[in-house]
Amino acid sequence: MSGLSVVIPTKDKPESLRATLACLLADRPPSAEIVVVGDGEAPVAVPADAPVRVVEGPRRGRAAARNAGARAAGGTRLLFVDDDILTGPGFLSAHAAHGTGPGFVHGPLMEFPVARRWLAAHGPDPVAAAAVVNGGERLVRNNLEAAVLAVAAGTAPARLGWLACVGANLSLSRAVFDRAGGFDEGFGTRWGCEDLELGVRLLAAGHRPTVDRGAPGVHLTHARPDRWEQHEVTHQRFAALHDTADVRALPLLLTGSLAAYFAAAES
Repeated sequence: MSGLSVVIPTKDKPESLRATLACLLADRPPSAEIVVVGDGEAPVAVPADAPVRVVEGPRRGRAAARNAGARAAGGTRLLFVDDDILTGPGFLSAHAAHGTGPGFVHGPLMEFPVARRWLAAHGPDPVAAAAVVNGGERLVRNNLEAAVLAVAAGTAPARLGWLACVGANLSLSRAVFDRAGGFDEGFGTRWGCEDLELGVRLLAAGHRPTVDRGAPGVHLTHARPDRWEQHEVTHQRFAALHDTADVRALPLLLTGSLAAYFAAAES
């Protein structure tokens, strides 16, 4: 068992999944495998003859889907990527270079406000996607990413390092993942917090985050009408598991301001 395994949970987003796969396949070193976990109602379609393995998801939410992908994967390093992320050349090699050491790695993420329009025009075009990743379109950094970069730069407390455990662009060794127990499937099918909760456990076990600027991604921003209603429920579970000021204040970061979050996290 060696190399990098990319795990992509997907649920009924065929257009964005095609774009994500096109980027990864254009960049894939021979030692990397791609495992797609189909967690939606419709069968998952992958490009003909593509070196992509599709496994059936448990349909119990993203934590369970990611865990299922990890169990099916054969690599010594696991890279979790969401089904709506654009990446450019060197992305997989950057993550693979971290090998089997301790810690966890986050590639910076940007939001793409006109993603739906771009996707309709370009589809699964890795060259066009690389141009987006390299700044060819207007991209936006959200508060979570700004906080992650602040921690990495040393301008925010290192104890907030768990914020870098973002499941859309996250890698760690299989051994570290297994010892941590994987993602907490108790978060169920609602959106949010299951990846950050793993980050709290990793940090408590002594694993520090690395932000690898050689592995950036762009999120194909999309509407989720019930996003914050779902997040309220998952955040309640997160705060019950880890009752600290920085976890309790998370909604301030996601829907408020960076300064308000940092102030509340210190209280």
